[in-house]
Amino acid sequence: MRRLFLKRTQTPETLLANIRLENVKEVSEGTSSDSALPKGLAPEDMQRLVVLDFVNDEPSLFLLEGNATDRDRFVLCMRILRLYSQTFGRQGEPAISSLDQGKAVVKCDYVLSQTPSGKETQKRFPSQFSNYPGKPAFFDVYSPTIRSLYSQVFWKALPPVDLPKEIVQRFDGKGMAIVGFEVDQVRRTEAGDVSVPISVAYNHHFESTIIGKRAAFEHVLIQGPGDPRIPEKHGHGAGTAWKPGQHEWVVRETEQGELPTSQSIGGANGGEYRKSFHGYAPGFAQVVESPTQIQITPMQIDTWNRDMMNISHPTRFVPGPVPRSSLAPISGPDALYSGLLECPVTSRIQKHVPGEAIVRLQGGPCSSPPESGDECLALARSALFGQHRRFVLDPAPAGTLGCTAMADSREMDLVRVHFKANHSGRSTLKLHQDPFLRGTADGACAADANKFVGASSPLVNVSVSLDLTLRQARISLTGPASVWFGVGFNAVGMADAPWALIVDGSGAVTERKLGRHEPGRLLKPSVSVQETKVQGDLRSLTLTRPLKGASSDYYTFTPFTDGSGELKFISAVGNTANLSYHSQRSPGQLTFLPVDVNGACICRGKPVPFGQGKGSLEYHPTGQPEDQGSGSVGFNNHCPEQPRSDLLAMRNLTCDLRNYSGGQLACHHMWSLLDADQPIPWPDRPLEYALKFRFWVEEYNMSYHTGLRRVTWGIASPVEYDVPKCSEGMMGCSRESDGSWIHTIKGTFTGEGVLSAAHFHCHAPTCLSMAMYRCPKGTKVCDQTTGELLCVERPVYGNSSGDPFAEPGYIFQPPCLWGSEEFGLQPPPSVEGFVLGTVKTSNATYGHRGEMAWQQMYVFDPTTSRDTELV
Repeated sequence: MRRLFLKRTQTPETLLANIRLENVKEVSEGTSSDSALPKGLAPEDMQRLVVLDFVNDEPSLFLLEGNATDRDRFVLCMRILRLYSQTFGRQGEPAISSLDQGKAVVKCDYVLSQTPSGKETQKRFPSQFSNYPGKPAFFDVYSPTIRSLYSQVFWKALPPVDLPKEIVQRFDGKGMAIVGFEVDQVRRTEAGDVSVPISVAYNHHFESTIIGKRAAFEHVLIQGPGDPRIPEKHGHGAGTAWKPGQHEWVVRETEQGELPTSQSIGGANGGEYRKSFHGYAPGFAQVVESPTQIQITPMQIDTWNRDMMNISHPTRFVPGPVPRSSLAPISGPDALYSGLLECPVTSRIQKHVPGEAIVRLQGGPCSSPPESGDECLALARSALFGQHRRFVLDPAPAGTLGCTAMADSREMDLVRVHFKANHSGRSTLKLHQDPFLRGTADGACAADANKFVGASSPLVNVSVSLDLTLRQARISLTGPASVWFGVGFNAVGMADAPWALIVDGSGAVTERKLGRHEPGRLLKPSVSVQETKVQGDLRSLTLTRPLKGASSDYYTFTPFTDGSGELKFISAVGNTANLSYHSQRSPGQLTFLPVDVNGACICRGKPVPFGQGKGSLEYHPTGQPEDQGSGSVGFNNHCPEQPRSDLLAMRNLTCDLRNYSGGQLACHHMWSLLDADQPIPWPDRPLEYALKFRFWVEEYNMSYHTGLRRVTWGIASPVEYDVPKCSEGMMGCSRESDGSWIHTIKGTFTGEGVLSAAHFHCHAPTCLSMAMYRCPKGTKVCDQTTGELLCVERPVYGNSSGDPFAEPGYIFQPPCLWGSEEFGLQPPPSVEGFVLGTVKTSNATYGHRGEMAWQQMYVFDPTTSRDTELV
């Protein structure tokens, strides 16, 4: 018992107080209390009064028992319970203890994979961390609250959490050796922690970092999409989706020491994360000196069908709404998992492949035009990607051929797209001598256009309208009202020395010729301020100036010489009122379209080989208030040639953005995994819970512990790939005697360090096995025919046995460990400089997106081993 509930017992029953007993500082009789007592108490009431004082300066609580005997009994019981609670800690913030196993952390004997030379590992290895020879203690920590609606992804670096005071004090100036941890996802209720089923909230993965007092977590403002401080700890080789004003938690080491001051904690993170063993053999550990805080980054997917499933065990999975691109079965005995957990690309996501579409403001119809209105609209969106335009496909005006787009004079952000098939292939072209005036050409791109507009808002809202008749540019800028912001035209970086407009925190406008990473030279004014206003936190200005620059230091607005209509620019925002070093920066592009006349031609770009389709994915929220997703993410998947990976030879969809149909790159914080025409259901029923970690720790002993570091290897892209629905003749596919299909991929790479633990990461419901081999240096292809088997892991699938951590269709992953023969383990093998190969098999009866072939390894350097035989 760790809580005291006070209730009014009359109907209806009312909860009056919910008290954590460890927060009670003193329990006393009214006659001996030092607290200021309530007024109006009769002398006989003092014999029945109980006073509870609290450690956190909360107001004292006064209770009246029935008589003096009841009072004395209550005071005695409360003092005993308070002492017990403060000795063994509160749930979620316990003192060090190896006695209380808790209700919320998985209780089971952990399962390991047997390495080839290990002997009776499962029988001889300690079945629980509490059975380790060093008798480790434990402490618990919770993540901050995770909150989501159905179909939403929660993938966010959460604020740091302080470690329990007892831990900080005990290991101050010492090394804390983390020998393992347990983890669960729980709802924190008045009755205690309640585990959340994996079929309700799917853990795609988590990352976490523990730091010591010689390091600090800093919440830094990310300067732009290319900022190197965007942490890779979002996991699995994927960067985070960037948007203006974004902050991230990063680790800054303040002082160097002999022991590590931070450690990345993970392994067996994903759908298999609760029942899998997260740890190392006795004598091995991740070491942190003077630990103080932990920061957790979970990636969770809300798959809870609120109408048909319980929020806690026992429950049975029932599919909820899924997008059209989902490959998961939605009925029958195989419908054990949600199609959402594979992160399908939905109609809320727009892909952008640079060069895929081209805007032309000169010449005749495209030589390779789109073949339909839908393709025309898609190419227009791609050509104007990231410029925050709205698009509508209208009937083509008379005389229009092919695919064209124009801006609307009444709504400058609205793009009207027209399509009419051109079967003649006829092309006409007229060039104009005056760069500021355009003539007409029958069927020519942007014929008769003398007014153009471009708009974009990567960081600062920029809109430029060009009137070729008046030979005037009208520039509209919107940025923060209290600090400076600026835009440099015809540049991709400050090294291009562009003409720039700077708006300071008071609204004053200056013009500069920027230098390389410096503010450059102040120029004479060439713009006239037509309008300026402040609305809320934003300042908007409208400026005009001639198209032609006053000198070579100024930009001349003639973006049509190459016929593309594209104008690149850079934008920046400061953190002071006056010009200083920027706090955020971002490149941008204006693509000019004609206004209310014959549109610009939208053409297909030059095709690139499979595997080279790069770019980004951008999330477009719907008008539903609950749809809080935003931002874009770069497509960084890369499939190398064999023998490094089979995927490129297989033409796996994950290798090329043009074919990419799902995976973790389509899954970012608050992105909904439903199509745009599917509202997020149950908007008034959010799911709230936390990740709960239990860390098992020992005091670091240099003569006993070998410190480990984490490395990761992948044989896919490098992390994720698609498992195709196999058929005869498909590369990598084989058929079993029962009619099921197996898909196999291989990869060869170079190892590092000496192995202590291998956690192979893959996902239900497709993962079958991963095996790693060691080959002599110089081996071209390392696999089962050329190498020595180091480890093979086969996930264990859940069943309907009633075990809440063995839900049908989900897995736990038995890792491989190396260490002392005393525990049935094989000596740690060195892989430094060796050629390694991994073979991964998957169930391919159904197709699956975003499967993983990721190896989370814990290694040490040979010079740091402690009396451990190496092989």
